[in-house]
Amino acid sequence: MSKRKILFFCSETYPPHYEFLEKVFNFHLPCYGYDTVWMMPASEALGIQMHTWQGRPAILIPKLRGESPITLFSAYYRHLRNIRKAFDLMMKAHGPFDLLQVRDDPAMAAWAHLAATRANIPWVYQISHLKEEEFISYARMGIYGPRSKNIMQGLAGLLLRNFLLGCAQAVFPISERMKNTLARYGIRRNKMVPVEEGADTSLLPDKFYKKAKQIRQRLGIRDEPVIIYVGTMNRFRRLEILLESFRIVLARHPGALLLMVGEGRTPDDLAWLKRRSKDIGIFNNVVFTRHVSKQEVRVYIKAADIGVSPVPASYVYMSSSPIKVLEYLALETPVVGTDIPDQKFVIDNSRGGICVGWDAGELSEGINKLLELTREQRKLIGRKGRAWVSKNRDFSVLAQKVADTYDRLILAVGRSGSKEKKE
Repeated sequence: MSKRKILFFCSETYPPHYEFLEKVFNFHLPCYGYDTVWMMPASEALGIQMHTWQGRPAILIPKLRGESPITLFSAYYRHLRNIRKAFDLMMKAHGPFDLLQVRDDPAMAAWAHLAATRANIPWVYQISHLKEEEFISYARMGIYGPRSKNIMQGLAGLLLRNFLLGCAQAVFPISERMKNTLARYGIRRNKMVPVEEGADTSLLPDKFYKKAKQIRQRLGIRDEPVIIYVGTMNRFRRLEILLESFRIVLARHPGALLLMVGEGRTPDDLAWLKRRSKDIGIFNNVVFTRHVSKQEVRVYIKAADIGVSPVPASYVYMSSSPIKVLEYLALETPVVGTDIPDQKFVIDNSRGGICVGWDAGELSEGINKLLELTREQRKLIGRKGRAWVSKNRDFSVLAQKVADTYDRLILAVGRSGSKEKKE
């Protein structure tokens, strides 16, 4: 039996670094009878290019760029035109499609809605974060570009996104909290299916033990405790709270090391954190690795004693589903995380760590509590966390949720078509 075809309009820049996309759509969904072809922007694309991503057909379009209100409008016009041209090319090369899926981009959603309506097929709108609200927050904070540009991009995107969410046959919010947020915007609850972040628990933690040991040796670590943070380090995440909490931890564990794995939105983000760590006297106990590959990230996590996931309780982040807490637990590394809803749900239900408030004192207290346990006690906590993630948030579990929704939508369209023929 031939597989059904999905055209995925993806906002992530090629090649995307989100393992969720790779594992759920390219690896697991074919097991449920679905093949995915991709449309995504590329930073270096000068025009529309046929390509592949991990063996799957992909079409690349130039990345949307607008640095001012005036250039933003012209950039959106070009973006919509490129989406239309790319769609026509994909239809000729790989169509027809059984379903269209959009991730985050309102302009892509606009074209998907139009194309799906014409073809009488369903389309799904996935919201991985409140990107439009985040632009408005940038404007309020005066960061990442002109305020006028961020306000315009945020408000225009918000209006278009919420209108199109109402048009989609199904919506994939990234958390139960986001489902509630979108419901307040007027989106029907009965068409929203939360598809949270996940992790790959098919990889055994012991696989990374040898390389993790080598990293500790390279960093000159013997028995000193290692705390790790993995993720984006932009100013919006307010990671100065983590640095301050680590300063408090050092008073009790002076040999402790904080690994900061990742990069900022701009080079200045990382430079600012380094300056901050110097100002509060902890720079010699902090290692900034910058960007590392996915495999290296796992090795660094395995080299650590504790993973930390401090997420601000802002309007945007309260609806998020943090990846890092799941990645830590998948490798049996116990966590200390702040109490945004989805993260609190994971930590409380998995018993894989400690959940605290958004406060440097509470964060340091949680870290100290785990550090004062024996290695075996911490390992037991990590194992509990991994078992829960394997059962509830493995990529295979999320893929089944996606496939079940696709099945229901395509079946509903088929029934509707049969009724029309009879009439």
